[in-house]
Amino acid sequence: MRTYGLFDLFSPIDNFFGREKELKLLEDSFIKEKHKVVVISGNNAVGKTSLWRVFLSSQAKIYDGKVQVFSAAPRFEGFPKIDDKIKLVVIDDISYEFNNRLESDIINLLKTHSKIQFLLVGSNTNNLKRINSDRHIFLESLQNFESNQLLEGLLEKKLPQNDILRIANLSKGNPYLLKLFSHYINQNKYSLDQIFNLVNQDFSQKGIINKSGFEILDTSAAFKQIASDIRVVNKSILDKIRLRPEDMYLLHPRQFEELVAELLEKRGYNVDLTKVTRDGGKDLIIAHQADIGNFIYYVECKRFAPSNPVGVSLVRELAGTISVDRVTAGIMVTSSYFSPDAIEFSEKIKNQMSLIDFIKLKEWLKNIK
Repeated sequence: MRTYGLFDLFSPIDNFFGREKELKLLEDSFIKEKHKVVVISGNNAVGKTSLWRVFLSSQAKIYDGKVQVFSAAPRFEGFPKIDDKIKLVVIDDISYEFNNRLESDIINLLKTHSKIQFLLVGSNTNNLKRINSDRHIFLESLQNFESNQLLEGLLEKKLPQNDILRIANLSKGNPYLLKLFSHYINQNKYSLDQIFNLVNQDFSQKGIINKSGFEILDTSAAFKQIASDIRVVNKSILDKIRLRPEDMYLLHPRQFEELVAELLEKRGYNVDLTKVTRDGGKDLIIAHQADIGNFIYYVECKRFAPSNPVGVSLVRELAGTISVDRVTAGIMVTSSYFSPDAIEFSEKIKNQMSLIDFIKLKEWLKNIK
């Protein structure tokens, strides 16, 4: 198996800096010490997937055609059969939704395939520690000099030094944020101030701020009152969100879907909400009629916290649903933002996938009548 999603497992990754220590640990574990189970954990969007892909690229002679990769992303339904020729199994996207069933399935997989090596990759460090491993690698943020190297490699135009420092300070060594900044700057999608405003909110504002500048805790009566105030009929929600777009984080996920449906209808589309139980990873279905034919779009809505980016696994999942159901295209809408890997993946199928982030949603809200 050479591919995972739309990328070649053994293709080199551009603009990968640092991580020499972690790459050496992976090489020692799998090649020299022949460990059976290795874990990579770390915060969201810190570069865990890029790390194991760089490792595979460096060991292509050993593992080419002998690696199988599984995603334990939401809607995981169990592991398929492992080919007899496989030497290494990578289980990626073991997220904070790590549950007893997934843990049990992983443990059974390890027991069943005693001669295969396993690499477990995920964000939930504490739960991953429950699985016996030969080595656990915790991935930290990049060091300052590594962040600067990455920025210099990613940016297509020279920025003033004070802007470079602002980006470096705000990213806090998170490679996904560095890549996100660079992507938006290179594509001229948003101004630097717009990007700063979005990500500043992600890191500095955990809740709602009152008029005195203090955070309102989500357990307080004031927070519950605000949440209650905006959980009303669609038009009222729309009016309130137009005035304070950040209040969309208070919406129930279903209400966020309703908000997106309302916005799409105001943009001239016929929108149907799927049932709350959902079917195949689509929250909304758009039917669009034109002179040249009818078009069907699937829309997936993710009401994520502003510090939680939508990763590539969810975009890949929607792409798979589009392909299986043979519809025209898909749209992923989030109250957060998309990881660089998700953006990169969507651009490979840009005629079939559109990504709408918090900044784009604010533009939609601003322009509705």
